Order: sequence, then structure tokens, then C-alpha cells
Amino acid sequence: MSYKNARKQGTDALLDFRFLYRRIVKNALLILMCACLAGVGAYIVLDCFMKDTYTVSANLYVIPRDNVAGKMNAYNMKAAMQRNANVLNSDTLLDQISKAEKVSGELSAEIVPNSNIITMQASASTAENACRLLKAGLESYPTLSGYSESGYLLKNLSNISEESIIVPKDQTLLYALVVALLVLAAGFGLIGCMCVFSDRIYSTEQAEALLDMDTMGFLPYIRKKKDQKAILISDERTDGNYNESVDQVVTELYRKMQEKQRKVLMVTGMKENDGKSTIAVNIALNLMQRGKKVVLVDCDMRRPAAAKIFDRTGERKKQLSLYLKGKRTIEEVMEKEKVNSEELSCVFQKKAIANPDRLLAGETFQEMLNYLREKFDCVILDTPPLGIVRDAEVVAERADAVLMVMRQDEDHAAALNDMIDMLEDMGTEVIGGILNMAKGESLSGNGYYGYKKYYSSSKRT
Repeated sequence: MSYKNARKQGTDALLDFRFLYRRIVKNALLILMCACLAGVGAYIVLDCFMKDTYTVSANLYVIPRDNVAGKMNAYNMKAAMQRNANVLNSDTLLDQISKAEKVSGELSAEIVPNSNIITMQASASTAENACRLLKAGLESYPTLSGYSESGYLLKNLSNISEESIIVPKDQTLLYALVVALLVLAAGFGLIGCMCVFSDRIYSTEQAEALLDMDTMGFLPYIRKKKDQKAILISDERTDGNYNESVDQVVTELYRKMQEKQRKVLMVTGMKENDGKSTIAVNIALNLMQRGKKVVLVDCDMRRPAAAKIFDRTGERKKQLSLYLKGKRTIEEVMEKEKVNSEELSCVFQKKAIANPDRLLAGETFQEMLNYLREKFDCVILDTPPLGIVRDAEVVAERADAVLMVMRQDEDHAAALNDMIDMLEDMGTEVIGGILNMAKGESLSGNGYYGYKKYYSSSKRT
């Protein structure tokens, strides 16, 4: 299925919550740092510009000037209370106060429902200013009420004291925490949106759906043990689950190569540090364990890795570059790496050189491949990543098939398909791909875990 067709089927079918979890875990520290910085910044800004507001209040009641019954009815009392409240809330009263008392703040009045009481409040930046403002309002009111109110009086029920002052709670920390939480939620939400619309390869099922090539399987993510240079199937310290995965991948890979009569396999990837060199070595080791005549050639002459894996970097007289320059024969540069009781033929590159693509494009490299085809059952070529340097493209033109190594959660389907199309346009067959450093994948049949207790017991005995 092509990438475009798979995307048309809907994003939900391709979204894996394990992938979402891995992306969140990977970016969690960055998101937390941003949230903390936003919270600290908000706290500093709010602490500088957010001023405290003190509030003081007094209860006033409205009564008629005389005991006329008509003034005591509900309608007249309600109208009188509204008139008094309007005066207390008027700008005219504030102007009157400003003439008598030079104090800034807010003054407001509110009728208490089902009563003849009006609550008057004054708010200012200090408790003293709030008290002064309220006192000035009470003193200035009688000079204005005579113009609008003659039949009713407004009297104070409570005295202004410290007990009536409402001290503000410090909300700066709370607001800063809210800002931090909003940034935290936004960060995780952004990661979720990116995962929904991302075409990163995160599982073998998704690779089958999005890529224009077959998926051979996966190799699980495991950590190196102490003093372990590489994760090799020949090393007793390597996890058995990894060995089982390599065996399954090589079984499918070798079957396809046999069906199509391919011998020269190029192992490459899209990026650096995707584990392609380790995979190339393990494929060679697995085929050797099956009794096949295998040769491993390190064609990455810019950053050679195979010699480091086998700890063969000391001898500089046996290198691929020396053969391609005509200074050595193929027999002189070929080495035998003893693994247990068997030997693996290897052509290493031990020193990085400049412009290796010129050597790989020469006839000497083609002659070497022709010679190795005749002498060996399988030729494994480890190359630099595609798209970074020209070396891999030069080797791909002369290889029988290409195996793509994909690092989980790193490589994009669109970029991989573009590279596959380029290789096929060159006439090179992409035989399949391997999902490397995979988390959350499981072996079909789970064979290793089914027999793990027998392996453990045999070791103890």
C-alpha cells in the first residue's frame, strides 16, 4: 500500500498510544522546564505590577424622616433606597470627595435584598486610604442627598474599624501556578497533535501501511552491558530476545534473496546512529551460523564502524581503501574474524578518508564485487546513510538489493518513500526494511519467553 493511500484511510487507524507515550516521555523534561520558566516569569511580572487592594465597608440603613405610614410601604421604601444608592454610586459624590480628601480609590454601594440596608464599600491600595475614602464618602453624602432625597434619612449602622478592613490574599503564587499548568497542558497537547499528524515510523504495522516496501521485522531496543562495545548475537551477554529477533529477520531476508537470486546486499539507513552497522554485522554473523559463506565489507569510509565493533582498528595495512587505490590485492586486505569455532570473512576500513565516493565509483570496486559474488554465498555491504553523502548511492547502483534500517520514532515515511523511489529509479531493488531499536513490539509466537525458563535452568545445571 502506498503512503498516500494509507493516509487516506484515516489517522486514527495509524495512531499508537505507545508512540504518543514515548514522545511525551522524550519531551517531558523540556516541557517541564518551559512550564517552570513560564511560572517563574509570571510570578515576577505579577509581583511587580499586581498591586494589593484593601477593602473597608459600612452598613447604612434608610428610614423615613417622620412616621408617615405611606412612606413605610414597600414600594416607597424601595424607591427611596434606590435613590440613595444612586447618589452613593454617582461620580458627583467622588468629585465632592476629591475636593475634601486627596485620596484615590473606588467607592461603591449595594442594596441588601429584602431589607432597608445599603452596604457601602471603599477600595484602595492601602488600608489607610480605604478608610479615609469611606469616611469622606459618608461625610460628603449629606451635602448631596438634600437635592434628591428629602423624606428619608441614611444612617450608619457600623463604625469604621480595623475589624471591618478586608485584607487581600496574595494571589500571585496561585496565578503563577495557573500559568505554569497552562503551559504544561499546552506542551503536552502540542506533542499529542504532532503525534496525530506525524508520519514517523513507530511500529511494524504502521511501516507496512505507509511504506512502499516490505517490512522484514524489528529488532528490540536493549541496553549495552558494561564494557560491551556492540550488541552482537555472538556475545553471550546479549539478550536472547534480541537474538531471536535477528534470527527471524534474517530468515525472511535470506528467503527473499534466494527467491530473487540476490547475493550482494547493501545495508543502509536514512540517518546517522540508526544502528545499521551493528545490524549488518549481526546479519553476517547469523548467516555464518547457518553455514553460509559470508563476507562483510565496510563501505563507510568516512565513519567506519565494523573494525571498531570487532576491535580491529590497530592494523592499518589491511583496509578497503588500499585495495581500491591499487596498493593491495583483495586477499591481502581480507581478514578472518574468528567467532566461536567459525570464521567470518571481513574487509574493514580502519581510517576515515576524504572523497571515498570516487574510489567506490571506480572499476576496481565493481571488480571486487564480481569476485566476491563468485567466492561467497552472501556479500554484506555496510554503507553510510542515504541522502547525506553520495557514497551510498554509488554503492546502491552496484548492489543486488538494499535493506533499509529504520530507527523507531525517528524516520519519516514520506522521506523513506522518496528514497525508495530514487533507488528504484536507479534500477536497485529495495528488498525490505527493518525497524530498529523498537519498543513495544513483540515477537510472533513469543517463542523466547516460552522457553526462557529452560534456557535458564540449563545454564544453572
